[in-house]
Amino acid sequence: MQKDQLREWMPEHVLTRALAAEALGTAVLVLAAAGAGSAFGAFGGIVGGAQAALAPGLTLVVLMLVFGPVSQGHFNPALSLGTALAGRFPKRRVLPYVAAQVAGALVAGLILRVLLRSTILGVNSTQMNPFAALLLEALLAFWLQWVYLAVMEKDVPLLNAALALGFTLAAAIFWAGPLSSASLNPARSLGPALASWEFSGLWIFLLGPMLGAAGAAFAYRRYQSLGAS
Repeated sequence: MQKDQLREWMPEHVLTRALAAEALGTAVLVLAAAGAGSAFGAFGGIVGGAQAALAPGLTLVVLMLVFGPVSQGHFNPALSLGTALAGRFPKRRVLPYVAAQVAGALVAGLILRVLLRSTILGVNSTQMNPFAALLLEALLAFWLQWVYLAVMEKDVPLLNAALALGFTLAAAIFWAGPLSSASLNPARSLGPALASWEFSGLWIFLLGPMLGAAGAAFAYRRYQSLGAS
């Protein structure tokens, strides 16, 4: 598999495979992120914040290596939207991608609900004012989207791109997790919320990442044009 295949738009005949990759990848990512967050919330002294951040970050590295060449490795409705707005992904494929991601996240949420036998913790909770949390989620998603576009745009080996994205996600959760839960991903929040039937504060984690990713798309396009003649 050539490394530049990650940057190509998939032809129609591989769309079904790409959607399957997005659904499965999102399910695995949500299991790691929401599962680690729940373990941290329930057993804080045993499972620390480092594990809660590294679990989804390292999982994203692996997912990018496995599924990146198949689907571009979004696993996040905000990234699908932002990448399309940046002109790096066909807009007509945003809704199918989002549907696949939400389906995968819901399956992961249901699995966690069965395993934990209780409400899934640490997904839609925040210690901040709701609008401050909205801003923080938007800023975190802005940076994740920017990094994604940067590693897509440049001649970056797939492993390096995967490491950059995984460490970006882990770093965001490391410092912002105790404040806003650092979802950065509407599917990560929506799937467990549906499984737990608990929607308090969900709007923050749906709207914030979408706004941040969209803002990053427009800002990155402007950034690319700087100095162009």
